[in-house]
Amino acid sequence: MGRAGTVARLYHAFDASIAGVRLTLLRLEKEIELGSAEVLDAVSDLRERYANTPGYVVEVVRYNKRGEEVEASVFATVVGTVLFPRPARLIVVRVIEEELRGSRPLQPLPAVKPPGELYISLGRIELPEGVWGVILETDRGVRLVSRDMLAGVKKDSSGEPGSSGA
Repeated sequence: MGRAGTVARLYHAFDASIAGVRLTLLRLEKEIELGSAEVLDAVSDLRERYANTPGYVVEVVRYNKRGEEVEASVFATVVGTVLFPRPARLIVVRVIEEELRGSRPLQPLPAVKPPGELYISLGRIELPEGVWGVILETDRGVRLVSRDMLAGVKKDSSGEPGSSGA
């Protein structure tokens, strides 16, 4: 049977490089059993405690008697791009080279596994020269992050950056 009650997970952020991509990763630092505490009360207390401590993502989850998640909330003292709304265990990183942009590769993109159990949520992500984007595969789904997305380039309906469509 799964756990019941409320749990807080504290993740410490650090910058690292995987497959040449610099990104902010999270390492689970501490898990605190909070009994039957309400999620919002626990978040409020932890936010007060960690508000001035940079580099943390705190996730509070309440489980029912069957061990199923019924409520969750997250706050962070990390700034940057939101990749996943909650910490997600990083399984594989796949790099999409610039020359593959818009085409389908003949071979599957190489998969690079992170060293150890690491998580990703928000923070910095930098793609090296010649890389169009990266695919982040996690236990909470897959996310494609492109250079255009990171630069905030908006495309109109024709798909061309900066064209007015007129």
